[in-house]
Amino acid sequence: MNYEALREYVLEHGHLPHKRMVENRSLLNWAKYNRKKINAATLDPERQRLFEELMAMCSTEHTGGRRRKEQSTSIFNDI
Repeated sequence: MNYEALREYVLEHGHLPHKRMVENRSLLNWAKYNRKKINAATLDPERQRLFEELMAMCSTEHTGGRRRKEQSTSIFNDI
């Protein structure tokens, strides 16, 4: 079952699979599919509750990807 596989992944890694990792892409696609069903209000309430509990287990820390550049604190900025 995708739910159990995604739950195990989140418990092990603390976040959803990365989109560039081919071996876990199906889990990420399943999570995205369920988010779409929640937004469209077509997901069974019990499954929605389980999915939201699973998403609450994910870390809110940045796990990779692009970040905004921080503004430099160089003394040359004022010149």
